[in-house]
Amino acid sequence: MVNAFVANFKKNFIEMRRYFFDTVSSFIILFIIFYLIFFGYMVASGPNFGDTIDGIIVSYFMWIMFLASFQGVSDWISQEAERGTLEQLFMSPVRFEFQMIFHVISDFCINVLMIVPLMYLAAFTTGRTLNFDLFTLLYLIILGSISAVGVGLILGGIALIFKKISSLIQICTFAFLAILMFEVDALWFELLPMVKATGMMRSMAVTGTKFYQFPVQDHVILWISAALFLLLGIIIFRGFEKRAMVKGTLGQY
Repeated sequence: MVNAFVANFKKNFIEMRRYFFDTVSSFIILFIIFYLIFFGYMVASGPNFGDTIDGIIVSYFMWIMFLASFQGVSDWISQEAERGTLEQLFMSPVRFEFQMIFHVISDFCINVLMIVPLMYLAAFTTGRTLNFDLFTLLYLIILGSISAVGVGLILGGIALIFKKISSLIQICTFAFLAILMFEVDALWFELLPMVKATGMMRSMAVTGTKFYQFPVQDHVILWISAALFLLLGIIIFRGFEKRAMVKGTLGQY
């Protein structure tokens, strides 16, 4: 178990180093997209733009964390299927579910180490100061990412059957960008993946609200959203997994 966990960390770091140009290019593209959104809002908002800058910064980088979380599972399954090693993972002494969890954890740690400094850099280059409490920041990112992993499990299950689902992933990507950029005062909207975590992080960035200063209701909604989508993701993934085993498509691409 421990060896499998460490191996996932090593594999991710090795791939980042081996494909260094792609790694650097992805960060540059993230900043280009951020500034396109930033200047687009500047033109649209006019003199009231200063009130929305913090929200844009937080929403955008929470969207990046969402992408990293939900795409990580589906992309990993698709890549293993393309390389012809997916069936080997299912026959490994370490259960496939544990290997997937190890991959998600290693991806999450690397993403936090990369994305949080980028968020501060974006704030610095736009002349803003983000009032982040480290514990509150990690608390919101972890719980928000859990709900995103649930979405990733659903897409990963679909990938087990259909192998290549890049078009569906792109639709989800931009749909959730729109969702995280707006605030809607409705319970059903706040229960969507990452929405409540993003709203609480906006409050933390603007007013310096700490973990214990949020209303109990906010914490309850945050935990319910995380548990709901993770549970839903596990159930749907296992359904697709059984279907793939019955059809014998795990070793096909």
